[in-house]
Amino acid sequence: MRLFTNTWIVHTHLAALCLFGFTANAEPNRTLVTAKSAQQTVTLTGFTRARTILDLSSEMSGRIETVFADIGEPIPKDGKFACLDRTFINLEIESNRAEIARTKIDIAYFTKQASRYRKLVSQNSSAQVQLDDHERSLAIAQQQQRILHIKGKELAERKRRYCIEAPAGWLVIGRDIEPGEWVNQGDPAAKIGDFFSLLIPYAVSMPEYRALQQKSNLIEIDIPDLGTHAEAQIARVSPAFDEQSRKIVIALAIDGTQANRRGGLRAQLSVDIPDQNNAILLPKAALDERYEQFWLQRSDGERVKVVYLGMDNRSTETGSALVRITSPLVKPGDQFVLFDK
Repeated sequence: MRLFTNTWIVHTHLAALCLFGFTANAEPNRTLVTAKSAQQTVTLTGFTRARTILDLSSEMSGRIETVFADIGEPIPKDGKFACLDRTFINLEIESNRAEIARTKIDIAYFTKQASRYRKLVSQNSSAQVQLDDHERSLAIAQQQQRILHIKGKELAERKRRYCIEAPAGWLVIGRDIEPGEWVNQGDPAAKIGDFFSLLIPYAVSMPEYRALQQKSNLIEIDIPDLGTHAEAQIARVSPAFDEQSRKIVIALAIDGTQANRRGGLRAQLSVDIPDQNNAILLPKAALDERYEQFWLQRSDGERVKVVYLGMDNRSTETGSALVRITSPLVKPGDQFVLFDK
């Protein structure tokens, strides 16, 4: 009977200790930590492409004389991709210049004649009608000269268009013409692309899009094919709804370099978004383990049972041991005691 009494007393003390351990108030000098929403990293893969692609075609009909850039090569600094044979347009330009020179002679002659007859008319030595005829001839010659100058500008513009022009530095993607080939007006000549700036399309969810907006111009893209990184920024956001993916179609832009000025390079984008399981992030020292169960303690001493999800992957990056937990009683912004461990 005595032994039974002692045993009952021992169990009563243990129960009291356990009950005290779960309800004791936190010491006032203990450090408090604030719970934060855990993040999960989503990696998206896209492929580089030219910012703009243009189809070149000939504005004139003729025989191809010279092609200045092949596939993969940049458009020369003068902006000429190819030129047609300009023999006949050059002859027309020479003829126009000769006509202008002839009108200059006529203008000079009729100017002198008009001046001479003005003096004669003023002296009553000639009829007014003769002066009028010379002034009329002078005016006609002057108008003819203006017409020829306009014709010369037209011929110069036509000659310019005998060369197929494109933005300097753009790369040739495809070529449809060869020297000596006859092309008609409007025939395709080449396809070129602006690889000075590369676009990378992605389909992102709304949380992912918001996370990218917060990064502004500090978005880092990994290009594993080249083993390099690049800084990107949001270039385009489609307002349309993609019914298949149910996501937002965006395009990030990166600067083209000598190494990556091509399409088809894998570009991986890592985005940190709130954890879909509503996990909470706290320092490991705030977690108290008792009998394979995990607890947090509020500043007023209240104990909250939580589910331990494991260590956070960012612990090694930040240098602090962080854990992921979940509980319907814990939300971001709650404060808990940091235990000395």
